[in-house]
Amino acid sequence: MKKTVVITHHNADLDALACLIAAGRLHDALPLRGSAVNPMVQRYLALHKDEVHLSWYHEVDPALIERVIIVDVRDARRLSDYAHILATNPEVIVYDHHPACAHDVPAAHAQIEPTGACVTLLVEKLRDRKISVPAVEATLMMLGLYADTGRLSFASTTARDLDAASWLLRQGARLAVVNRYLQEAYSPEQQGLLVSLLASCEEITHEAVEIAVATASVPDFVRGASTVVQRVMQMGGHDAILGVIAFEKKQRVQIIGRSSVPYVDMGELLKQLGGGGHAGAAACTLKKSELAQVLKQVRALITSTSLAPSRVSDMMSQPVQTVDHRCTLGELEQLLGVYGIRGVPVMREGELAGMISVRDLEQARRSEEAMSLPVSSKMSLEVVSIAPEEPLEDAMALMTRHDIGRLPVLDASGHMIGILSRHDLLRTLYRARSP
Repeated sequence: MKKTVVITHHNADLDALACLIAAGRLHDALPLRGSAVNPMVQRYLALHKDEVHLSWYHEVDPALIERVIIVDVRDARRLSDYAHILATNPEVIVYDHHPACAHDVPAAHAQIEPTGACVTLLVEKLRDRKISVPAVEATLMMLGLYADTGRLSFASTTARDLDAASWLLRQGARLAVVNRYLQEAYSPEQQGLLVSLLASCEEITHEAVEIAVATASVPDFVRGASTVVQRVMQMGGHDAILGVIAFEKKQRVQIIGRSSVPYVDMGELLKQLGGGGHAGAAACTLKKSELAQVLKQVRALITSTSLAPSRVSDMMSQPVQTVDHRCTLGELEQLLGVYGIRGVPVMREGELAGMISVRDLEQARRSEEAMSLPVSSKMSLEVVSIAPEEPLEDAMALMTRHDIGRLPVLDASGHMIGILSRHDLLRTLYRARSP
């Protein structure tokens, strides 16, 4: 009897495993396990292998396979375990959420959509066809969805992911189990890698964007290295990171990219070195390469890439409403009311001398006499400013760190050329995202 099988990429992660099971139920197909899975999947299967039925890729006769469903991948380079199956030219169906590349497997039918997790696409199919799933499978699908969307917090998360999560909860998904398996449990090898990457981490500044580069050289391949690189980015508060890891016995160097900002697209960046992935997470492996040479390539790649982040100059207000240091607090109150603003820079002989806000006025109102004092008596002398070419994310970080509502924008000569308010940044933060 001819069979339909489901396959996914080498070193399968939780989203890939969830897709295997979801596609198996959707198409009444046999999910196949490849030669390697990542540590989080291995940890999950240690307890659930009797509940999640997978067949080994080498145990199925390719001659009996008439249809192959490929999930969470379509790049043939990541499907080497299944080359003998694909060589028989079966009908191919693809479910994926990654961008296209030149090595994609041709498919008779494909659903490629940019959801946060690939399993979302399959959950939607199950829901629309009114196919119920047992609680164990619903929990695995939720686990894959949460893992690939950072518990629904990554910028790549869509409304469709949340809708899928809602349906899975109604199917009986257990969040307590999901949280158990998303907790980090590093192996000794991962712990050693973490120490090495932290010790070597440096930041390369390009177009006012700081990208961390962390390197390590270890004897053997470390499973779950991507989790460690992600952790280094979080610990350092980096916008993006490239982990460059040499596995000496394998004679290969792996580059793992992670990004938390929209203007550093790791998928596009590492595609130039033969890798792939999506905007927030990507990787590539260079065989028979030296760490020093790969590191040189990575540095050149960063400095030659156009990042084009939204900059302070894109959002700052011009011209800037200011007050003279001799202006009284009473006059300032009237000015703020007329212009509908909550604070202004204070100038002395054409130079920025301080900042004053509605909050300062509210303290002064307790005494009628105080309202006749000059603004210089209540202004903040320690002025936090920013350059026009800095990314807006840096402005947000400054405002948050210093708990201030506006940033004067100064050029290279120290002259004020604009101002950025809390309102400006919130407008950017909540503006509609392009479809």
